[in-house]
Order: sequence, then C-alpha cells, then structure tokens
Amino acid sequence: MKYLTDNESLENINNQLSCIDTGDCRIFGRIEAYSCKNTDDDRRLKKHVDEKYPVQEGGVEIGSWQSPRSMNNSSPLNDRISRRTFFYLLATLNAAFPDYDFSDLNPESFSKVPISIVANTVNTTLLVHLGIDSVAHAVGAKIWAAIDEVIDLNECDMYSFNPDGDVEPDAEEQGNLWSFYYFFMNRKLKRIVFFTARAVSCLAPIQPEEKNAIYMLDDADQSIEDLRFYNDTDERGLSYEQYTMGQLDL
Repeated sequence: MKYLTDNESLENINNQLSCIDTGDCRIFGRIEAYSCKNTDDDRRLKKHVDEKYPVQEGGVEIGSWQSPRSMNNSSPLNDRISRRTFFYLLATLNAAFPDYDFSDLNPESFSKVPISIVANTVNTTLLVHLGIDSVAHAVGAKIWAAIDEVIDLNECDMYSFNPDGDVEPDAEEQGNLWSFYYFFMNRKLKRIVFFTARAVSCLAPIQPEEKNAIYMLDDADQSIEDLRFYNDTDERGLSYEQYTMGQLDL
C-alpha cells in the first residue's frame, strides 16, 4: 500500500485531530489515504494469505461475518469477504501501524458496515467530545468533505476493524476508553481511506501520539476560528447529515 501525501484537506484535518485534550479525555485521530499499489511487504502478505487460506473450488471467498444490518432482523444476513478485500484490509492496517503485524488476523475481525453506522460512531465518540455544537458540526463537515474528495463516498464500500485486546493497536497503553477503525474502499479508484481515532482517560500517562501539540477545547477561551477548519467561504455549523443530504446519494 502506498501512502498518499498530496491531499491538503486531509493534512489540515490530521493536524487538528492528532491530539485533542477535552479536559475529561485525550483523543488521537487521523485519516490516511492509500493507493492499492503493492509493495514488497504486500507481496509477502499476499503469499501468506494465499497459504493460510487456499483457494477452494467454486470461489475466492475466505470468511464470513454478520453485517450490522442483519443484527436487527430475525433471519441473519451473512456477507462474504473476498480474498482480495481481506488482503487489502490487512495491508492497510500494516501500513497504518508499522510497529504491529496483522498478517494472522481472521476475516471475522472485520465487518462491512453502512455509512450511517460509521457516521453515528464518529458523531457519538469523536465529535461529541468537541463540546460546542457549532465546532462539532464544522469539524464533521470538513471531515466528510475531505474523505469524499479523496475517495468518492458514493462509490465506496465501508469496513470496520473490530479487534479484541490481543490484537488492538496501542492496547498496551493505559487508560484506553474507546476506539474505532474504518476503511473506505473505492475499487474503481483502487484507493482506500483509513479513519481511526481513540480516546484515553485524562489520568492516563503520556501517549505516543502526544509528541505533537495538544489543543485544549474550552468554551471560554477557544473560538471556532482557532480551529482553522474552514475559511471565509465555508458553511458553518454544517452537520454530517446536512452535508450528505446535499452532496451524497445515500
């Protein structure tokens, strides 16, 4: 996987999400774009996946999961993960967390999810901690617009990595509160956007991500302008739902 560095919108957002101190917790987030161009490490990973999951007669599917949509139905709807999709998800994790090796994860560690689930998770974990509604809406609008610009959300399949404590990145760090790991895959563009965030208790020791500055979000001292998430031509207070109603066909 080749990390794509030429997107100013994602770079600006990552500068702001890299380390946020809300007073109650500290949040570390990032959004990265990758080209599905195989590196030498990817070729070795592909060989490993092929050996672990030999091609069976009649198809290339290697695992199954229960989609979130099926959990509310009386009859489960099981989706199948293709060998290529599984490989790309593993390769993205290995590229995003180079200090870890995810080669031996099982297909069941991933879920295919609708964008409504992704948006709800982002809203109720990351954005809700920004405190001021107008700040959260402005940040959310910038996040979804930047992702859409890079990956074209209407043409994406979305997946979630659902790790247990043995394989989750930074699980060894103290004070973890919540985390999410989402993949936006556009097969036509041969591109993946990876969106992850985690929060730790305000009492937790200094985390690896805290090499960068911490942005204190205080209603009295921090203005929306200080976040630098928009310029004078941007719409302010735009929620994810408002953005998608105008831009996406969901």
